Amino acid sequence: MKKIFLTTITLLSMASASVFGMYGVDTDWIFFFTHGNQFRARLDQLGFTLGNDTIKGTFGFDNTGFGGAYGGLLLDNDGTHYSFVPSISMGLAYTSSLISVGVGYNATIGGHTQKFNGKLEPKTVNKSAHTPVLVLNAMDNAFRMAIPIQVVNLTDKFGDLKGSVTAVSLEAQFRYYTGLDFLPQIRLYLRYGNYDYEFNDGGTKEKVKFAETFGFDFRLWFGSMVEEVAINPIIKIQYNGALGKQHNQTRIQAADLVHYAALGGVPTTWSESWAKGAWDLKIIPALGITANSDIVSLYVEPSLGLQITQKGSVTDNKVKELYSLYYGAYAEIYITPLKNLEWYFEVDLNNGGTTADQSTITFASTTGITWYLPAL
Repeated sequence: MKKIFLTTITLLSMASASVFGMYGVDTDWIFFFTHGNQFRARLDQLGFTLGNDTIKGTFGFDNTGFGGAYGGLLLDNDGTHYSFVPSISMGLAYTSSLISVGVGYNATIGGHTQKFNGKLEPKTVNKSAHTPVLVLNAMDNAFRMAIPIQVVNLTDKFGDLKGSVTAVSLEAQFRYYTGLDFLPQIRLYLRYGNYDYEFNDGGTKEKVKFAETFGFDFRLWFGSMVEEVAINPIIKIQYNGALGKQHNQTRIQAADLVHYAALGGVPTTWSESWAKGAWDLKIIPALGITANSDIVSLYVEPSLGLQITQKGSVTDNKVKELYSLYYGAYAEIYITPLKNLEWYFEVDLNNGGTTADQSTITFASTTGITWYLPAL
């Protein structure tokens, strides 16, 4: 058993990715008010939340999800030195049973790149993305929302040449806990993103919108109990698509751009006129199963559904969409050997790809501990 446990931890360490956690740029900020005082250390994040019944604050680090050493916090630039490339988050909030309001900020640091800034010799700089966050809970935390907005602006100048790439993306989440046994929870995620390029060559200006996307994720939770096990059927409807027909991207996350080379290295995949824009739609029934004991809590969520993928095309307006089967398995395990100390394990496996033969499989996981602290 010990050998199996150690092997599992090793595999998780190798496969960890940043898809979870309040200390990143995503909408898991929605847990800011409901998390108690704690110190958290996981493979993909490190941080703490402290406060009392009125004031709460948080500070932490999250890996950027772009690989690298030591949990993704360090990026190997050229084989000789590393860049420190975390997401750094901080937040402050006022809390009460009637309404809680908080603000957060995240800086996502990119790897080294060269910037001329009007001079003949370039300097080595680090790009960064900025993500302000608004968090609000009401009705004794029955209604919750988190709205992070990612902003990236990359500029450079060489002689008479000036260029800039600007990207903005929104990933808002809204939750309502109804208090009803048969429909305990409703969620809505809204996504919007765009990025464009502006070029000035001695007074000759050019501005191009590379991409613009919109998406949503609507989920309904249904509830029942079988002895001491909670059974929650879930319906998920997920859509992501290009606005207009000018590109082949379905979901833009602005913070990703800091990990590409500035200006010329930003992925454009742009044409003056695409014959057909890209989109994808998933309809996913899932089943959430929760079981608890004094020491162990387990949540598993298998899912099986339909996904429809429309690839964009520059020339062919009759290109057909692809239909395929979506499947996934998600699990969380909480082990609490001591009252205030918890070991956490999370894993997500799904095919979420875009090919009819379902050949694209993604695996993400994380593990770590949470030390629950007394109120201040």
